[in-house]
Amino acid sequence: LVHNTTNSSYYSQASTVSLRDCLLRRGVGPDKITFPFIPGCEVVGTISNLGGTARREGYRIGDRVVGMTRKGGGNGYYAKLSMQYVAPILSTNIDAADAVCLVDVYMTAYQALRVGKKDGTPITEQNVLITDGYSPVGQAAVALAKLEGANVYVTTTETRQDEYMKTLGVKCLPLAPSKWLHKVKGKMDIVIDNTCFDSYDSSWKALNGNGVLVCTGMTSIYGFQDPPDVGGCNCDTFGDTRDYQAKWAAIKAKYMMSQTKFHDLWESFQTDPKKYQQELKYLCFLVENGMLKPKVAERVSVEEVPDAQRYLETGKANGTIVCLP
Repeated sequence: LVHNTTNSSYYSQASTVSLRDCLLRRGVGPDKITFPFIPGCEVVGTISNLGGTARREGYRIGDRVVGMTRKGGGNGYYAKLSMQYVAPILSTNIDAADAVCLVDVYMTAYQALRVGKKDGTPITEQNVLITDGYSPVGQAAVALAKLEGANVYVTTTETRQDEYMKTLGVKCLPLAPSKWLHKVKGKMDIVIDNTCFDSYDSSWKALNGNGVLVCTGMTSIYGFQDPPDVGGCNCDTFGDTRDYQAKWAAIKAKYMMSQTKFHDLWESFQTDPKKYQQELKYLCFLVENGMLKPKVAERVSVEEVPDAQRYLETGKANGTIVCLP
């Protein structure tokens, strides 16, 4: 491979099969790509070739790193990434499949909880609500919140999901806001909203007077099945109305709702990479010491990625699907 001064290539040990890959393939969502493209937005591997800038920054061939992109490239034997999308992962004791779950899924959950805390104080005995708790980010947030002794509530879609989530020591609520809001209204210290069913209104109403709503996802807008009690959005002559709905929800959460913070992991990663690296070290520490076990739904080969994406779109995957080349 021929590289410019910032790009390097990495031998992939593991990558993810994610909802973002499905959105890119379908041509929906805030990010668009040209075809053909290689899916896989998070990757763990070792450096096999270096650009000049990366070398001057101290990277060396053989270093283990994590990579995160918005437009894929990870589901293969090699990945080519710009240095700005890469961070070192110093631990060599963590399985690659576990490590790649930390890159986005567990980091999103960890940072969302951090953002929701008051002055960084522990959330022991506080009430935490996580919408779509069965999702990969939802389960990651559950695990991290339980580590701190929080009282965790989650919303789920099926009885089967309820049964599994209850084994994690959480209280389960229906997915539709109309069926759970009256039970928890005004009682939550932290709400992590992964769904954006109603522009975050129901999650905001669940907060107590000092609570914090952290908005992390918009799966109900760009998902593949209309959520219960919530109407879907379609394309029209002016473009995909879901894009407008997503932009409005983000603006509303950022600038118009009190006690609310809109969190974007990618923005955080780009704005303060050193902090991301330090927090990644902490998550690695938890894994190495047996305090945290990333939830891997399936391990698939490169050839199985199309089937894995189709399965992911059913909403039945219990954890993160990992591609092992």
